[in-house]
Amino acid sequence: MMQLCSVCLSVALALVVLACSARAGTAAAASGIAGTWRGQSVCVTDDSACHNESVVYYIKDVPDRPDLVLIQADKIVDGKAITMGSGPWQYDRARQTLELRSPQRVWLLKITGNRIEGTLTLADKPSFER
Repeated sequence: MMQLCSVCLSVALALVVLACSARAGTAAAASGIAGTWRGQSVCVTDDSACHNESVVYYIKDVPDRPDLVLIQADKIVDGKAITMGSGPWQYDRARQTLELRSPQRVWLLKITGNRIEGTLTLADKPSFER
């Protein structure tokens, strides 16, 4: 069984504009999504250990790897950032998706304009969808 949680992030437009203009002279392999993304992680069911929370994703390009980005994910608790995890994510430019896969969970995020929406699927929980 699988459990799904939802995450919805809106880009901090000023930061992305600065990041894009700073990258103007870099290689064409740059993802175009690097920057600071802020938003809400929203649970899709009340019957889970999931908690709604404010989150910040810091996305960085990996030189010479257009299929990867580095993401640091922080949650905001009492106004302070607490890092939940960081590492390389698969980036599919054509589908505009980010994916992090392990035996216990799969994060799948879809980028649409200035929004990131997606799910966290846990391998040992019942499935819920929004």
